[in-house]
Amino acid sequence: MAKRVLLISPYFPPHNTIGTKRAINFVQGIHGQEDWEVAVLASKPFNDKNDFKLNEQIPKGVEINYGFVGIFRPLISFLANGFKSKKPSNAPEKVAPPKKAASKNKKPSKSWTPFDQYLWDTGSAVRNGKKLIKKWNPAVIWVNADPWSGFLVAQKLSRKFEIPWVADLRDPWTIFEKKMELRPKITADAIRRYEKSFFHTASKVVLNTETACNTYKNVYPEIEDKFTFIRNAFNDKLLKVGEANEASEPFTFGYYGGFRKFVPSTYLLKGYASFIKKAKLNPDQVQLEVRGSVYSDFWDQVFEYNLEDYVSVKKEINQDHTIAYLRTWDVLLLSAVHDFRWMVSAKFYDYLYTRKPILAVSDNDELNRLIDQTESGSWAKTNEESKIEELFSSYFSKGKTALLNNEDLIEAFGANHQATQFMRVLDEVIDK
Repeated sequence: MAKRVLLISPYFPPHNTIGTKRAINFVQGIHGQEDWEVAVLASKPFNDKNDFKLNEQIPKGVEINYGFVGIFRPLISFLANGFKSKKPSNAPEKVAPPKKAASKNKKPSKSWTPFDQYLWDTGSAVRNGKKLIKKWNPAVIWVNADPWSGFLVAQKLSRKFEIPWVADLRDPWTIFEKKMELRPKITADAIRRYEKSFFHTASKVVLNTETACNTYKNVYPEIEDKFTFIRNAFNDKLLKVGEANEASEPFTFGYYGGFRKFVPSTYLLKGYASFIKKAKLNPDQVQLEVRGSVYSDFWDQVFEYNLEDYVSVKKEINQDHTIAYLRTWDVLLLSAVHDFRWMVSAKFYDYLYTRKPILAVSDNDELNRLIDQTESGSWAKTNEESKIEELFSSYFSKGKTALLNNEDLIEAFGANHQATQFMRVLDEVIDK
């Protein structure tokens, strides 16, 4: 007899966001395995972050209802973006730096809602969730969050139909103190109340790092048995190797993804600049390439350290080109400061599958332990300036790099292993 689970995930193909990856892993790993069937309540695409090739990743037989968003969503989206001109599709691949450094006097904006942009759509999500439940009669509801609004929907559906639900957090919520500081006190207090309510009504709360899981157990000791963790994973079906590109001519340090407030470029760029100055290198000998968006501070640092000729920023890579491109780089860079200590970036698992050496500037002890465990690279903490410089120098002095011989060590961080953990939690919930 089939066992059915309703996945609530606003981010789902063709949405091309980082949150979509865990949802894809879930349906691929669960649907059709050990009599499990998956139905999905997702969001209609209403922005330009879409990749319709991702639809090919959805297994046959998975029913999808895109009714998480309501009829007013297109209007809201139009009012927010309708009068803005779209960027031309033939925009140059390389992103030019600003002509001058940006001002550092900007104050961080406050976030007043305890949830997200999907809060407007929870009524539609509940209505369509009811339709799916009546048709499919799922044994479990599983929510991929954030967006946190999915928890509101799951809680209401769980109460009405008496179905257990699982809260699967891609990132921690209230324990991420720096993000909480961006919220007014009244909003932060509301979030804590909602989180407590969600965690007490959910049958299981899943984090994606051991550090976040243990921290939440300390925050909620009365329900500590509800908490578990299932790491993110690389997905070899999603990350197609593709045809190998020619390696870059200069020795290239590469960073996949964006730099922003909580993922700063400061320590990497400072160490990179010190290494170049000490080794007296020219731009045709070494380069640092970023594939993603960068905040204004990045360019301030490039100018400050005189790196204009040693750094380039290019547009993001499509999923099916990722591995082939990343393997043209010699060393893969990671940034994880103290404020990011509960999270291990999803790109780390893609890096593992790439099997090029990793250089991490990281205060995240769990990430550093995983790098050592997989023999995938080296790390230094943000206050170890000389060590950061030495790591850049050491990798450069070894010359162009080949693939690491650590396939056996990274196997446990793939989607297949992750799927067995998803199923373990599902079975545990329905067996209660």
